[in-house]
Amino acid sequence: NNNTLGPLTERLLSALIEDGVCDQGITCEVEDDVPSPSQHAKRALPTISEVEIRVREELVELGVLDNSDNESEDEVLTELLTKQDELRELAAYNRTQINLLYETALEYMKQQDIRHKIDVIDDEVCDTYRNFMLKKHKKIPYSKKEKDQANKLLQERD
Repeated sequence: NNNTLGPLTERLLSALIEDGVCDQGITCEVEDDVPSPSQHAKRALPTISEVEIRVREELVELGVLDNSDNESEDEVLTELLTKQDELRELAAYNRTQINLLYETALEYMKQQDIRHKIDVIDDEVCDTYRNFMLKKHKKIPYSKKEKDQANKLLQERD
């Protein structure tokens, strides 16, 4: 026993509720004489599929719907499904691009770190070179410690 309304009926009721047509609630006229149980049994409630068929027939008669039996050709639903597929593809592409950018950024950060270390060593080499030139100009001999430090810096740089 399926207790849900059909898609057409659901959309129609949803549109009516959103537009405020059904805000006052559904009213029904009460008859003065109460039907007997045998009369009530004769007026059985329609099934949900019968309600859907009846709503469709009424809308076709009013000219709101075309008289097409193919419910799957709902243009709005088809367009929504198409756009959903496009969005899924775009989201997958974006995830791929984000991962590539992340990996590239990590590599770039490693390169920046190496460049920074090289810059620090270059500054130390330049300072040592200036000291050697000053000592050479003043004709002061180099100490073994200074020579070892210069060789160590040059090896680090390579």
